[in-house]
Amino acid sequence: MAKKKDKKDDKKKMGRPPTKPVVKRPAYYVTVKVSNSMNYQKTNVLISKDTIPEIKQLIARSPQAVDFLGYWNGKSYEKVPEIEAFIKSRK
Repeated sequence: MAKKKDKKDDKKKMGRPPTKPVVKRPAYYVTVKVSNSMNYQKTNVLISKDTIPEIKQLIARSPQAVDFLGYWNGKSYEKVPEIEAFIKSRK
């Protein structure tokens, strides 16, 4: 006689496995507002860079709207006066 499978076990194995939340590392963070012309949606993309020159280059070359969040120290965003002055000079 063949064993019957429990329906409960089948339900546990189906679907996508759970994913861990993203752990933010200490770096400079920027959100870029990307607009999709196909379905007229706007999404925010979080981008991290390790150095100040990389962030300045991203801000200077990005055709989309860029919001500088700050340096993530593990608990909160710290303001970086050098980058904020760079953003103000570009406006």
